[in-house]
Amino acid sequence: MSDADENKARDDEAAGAAGASRPRRSPAFLATAVALPVAVVVCFVVFLVMAQQKQEDARAAADAGHLKSIAAPSSTDPACSALLESLPAELGDFRRDDTREPAGFVRWASEKSGAVELRCGSDRPAELTPTAKLQVVNGVQWIQATPAGAPAPDGGAYWAAVDHRPYVTLWVPDGAGTSAVQAASDAITAKLQPASLDLGK
Repeated sequence: MSDADENKARDDEAAGAAGASRPRRSPAFLATAVALPVAVVVCFVVFLVMAQQKQEDARAAADAGHLKSIAAPSSTDPACSALLESLPAELGDFRRDDTREPAGFVRWASEKSGAVELRCGSDRPAELTPTAKLQVVNGVQWIQATPAGAPAPDGGAYWAAVDHRPYVTLWVPDGAGTSAVQAASDAITAKLQPASLDLGK
């Protein structure tokens, strides 16, 4: 064997030894290396879908409203029309939109805090009893009461004006402050007839 052949044989042997000493990637490692990026992408897609669904649910809830589904037998009373016309276009950060349905309903919307809603002509609050706790705001007596047919007061509060007729119900989301109750009180005093409390006796 020539020197060249011996050198080549040694080189081949050394290369084979080096290849044998190099660790081989296990199938589990390769599977993990492929699956991890895929899992990250899938999680990101799921997050986007869930975020979009949450936005759609919020829009659907806003469209449905808190006071649209409640009974309002006196909503077509002319006094309700006069009340709605006298309400301001703005309540702090909330801007009145062009919603006109159902009768006696008005809404002020805010991108950050949902919507303030008012319904004129609603039913007498069932919670209005001799032991009910009333709050006076700008001369109008209010009670916090959830009207029949309304969603649970999660993220806000229902208010009902009880010493004027027709009855007025207000939905105020958390963080909206007191401007809505104050503005509604001023309009109620100006446009609706005072009435004695009906304590359900």
